[in-house]
Amino acid sequence: MEIFIVDKDFRFAMRLMDELLGIGHKSYFYDNYRLAYEEITNRSQDLLIINVEEIGDEASVFVSDFLKSHDIPVIVTSSNGELRSKIYHLKAGAVDYVVKPVSFEELIARITLQIRKRTQNQTPTSKLIFDDLVIHLSKNCVERSGKRINLTKQEFATLLYLARRKGELVTREELFQNVWGQVNLSTANLINVAIRRLRRKIDEGYDRKFLHTVHGIGYIAEYRD
Repeated sequence: MEIFIVDKDFRFAMRLMDELLGIGHKSYFYDNYRLAYEEITNRSQDLLIINVEEIGDEASVFVSDFLKSHDIPVIVTSSNGELRSKIYHLKAGAVDYVVKPVSFEELIARITLQIRKRTQNQTPTSKLIFDDLVIHLSKNCVERSGKRINLTKQEFATLLYLARRKGELVTREELFQNVWGQVNLSTANLINVAIRRLRRKIDEGYDRKFLHTVHGIGYIAEYRD
């Protein structure tokens, strides 16, 4: 799960990010509301946690505008415990309104509840489609332009990890940790060899390539002409 935190309180946000990481959730922090809105509206996310102080302030407008066009659960945090503010933001579409100061144990419990609800409401995906490339999750197989591509288990897991991070730079270290199950930079060349083999299977013979190497750093999965 990816969670976005928008808050002016740096210490609170860092503590919350640490708590979320402890239960297996990646989070991103923004302290600039305008930048946050631009970034978040262009990325996929599972939950937004935003601090609001007054009805009509920058953060409050952010919540209202965001929920008009996004079906993403929003938890509002605030030091303002007035009933009027709670009702206003809940009516705007927020799924919860948490008054600060709050124990992190309670906040994590509230977040976990919303994540559980979102997970239960999501329709299981049986395949990922990227133009002519189809990754069948239930069958652990891949097709491109209708042609089946035979991959090893490790190749499939590597492609799936990169595809789910489409458009993002994935470092070798991340692949070691999340796919290969080890961190051993002395054998980083094994990753290079594996990716070259995977690229031959996925991209060879096609004008548009899906897998790309960022030399010395890692890899990106996205179509480029």
